[in-house]
Amino acid sequence: MENPLTSAQVAEFRRQGFLVIETPLIPESELEWCRKILMRMLEGGEGRTEGRNLDLIAREGGEDTVLPSVLQPSLYATELRRLSYRKTALEVARQLLGPQADFAGDHTIFKPIHKGGVTPWHQDEAFREPGFEYDEISIWIALTKSTIENGAMQYIPGSHLLGVLPHRLHGGSKGANTIECHAGFDVSTAAVRPIPAGAMIIHHGRTVHGAAANKTNTPRLAYILQYSTPVRLSKEMREAPWLEHLRTGNQQQRKRALLRGGIFPELFRVLRSDRHSVSFFWRRRVNQFRGLFKN
Repeated sequence: MENPLTSAQVAEFRRQGFLVIETPLIPESELEWCRKILMRMLEGGEGRTEGRNLDLIAREGGEDTVLPSVLQPSLYATELRRLSYRKTALEVARQLLGPQADFAGDHTIFKPIHKGGVTPWHQDEAFREPGFEYDEISIWIALTKSTIENGAMQYIPGSHLLGVLPHRLHGGSKGANTIECHAGFDVSTAAVRPIPAGAMIIHHGRTVHGAAANKTNTPRLAYILQYSTPVRLSKEMREAPWLEHLRTGNQQQRKRALLRGGIFPELFRVLRSDRHSVSFFWRRRVNQFRGLFKN
């Protein structure tokens, strides 16, 4: 089977840590279908009791902006697995990461009109449990037009080569739902990458990225697919104190849901998933559950 990316595109990804696919690869009819599913979940609060439907930038003393998100939406809306691009996305992941790469999860992020908040600078791997080695990519799909004014994605070129950088809870708040990278990179080198609906950006798990606020009349909605090779034990335990603090907030809500019996519907959702989701559950979710029940 022919690889979906050219050798020049692969070289660009290796050098920059991200790759922009500017030509829309998903038809408008399918984009509209996906938008309706995800907006229904965002507005209906599906997954909220399990800590999966949340405002990413909610924090003590935060501004009057929001960044609604649903983590693992395809566990709830199983029809999302019929997205036609998922087959190509898996081929892209295996081209970039190797034949063992597999589906690792999905999420959606919404920047509503006028009050869609800033996406803090961060590395995806900074959310992962220390003590393990990861090799992962995210495919950020624009479900609506992404512009400079409504919060287009921004990347720090080459930052995937810097290792996992220092993070802290967003804004230094003890009640934050997310983290931010606060040292080790030069924000003046940021590359802003607006793209049309149906286009996408692929980035590595260690690439520092973020996005500006949405102050326009145009909403910004993204659907992100994540792919990873099997997690491996690391020879060295890296420091990640921000994770311990993050668990005291939204992660504790997730823990309470599991203790109240939520682990059974969780297992049901995973077991009815496609084989990639089941494989991912046993490869990484067990490690995440261990992290939830620390202390």
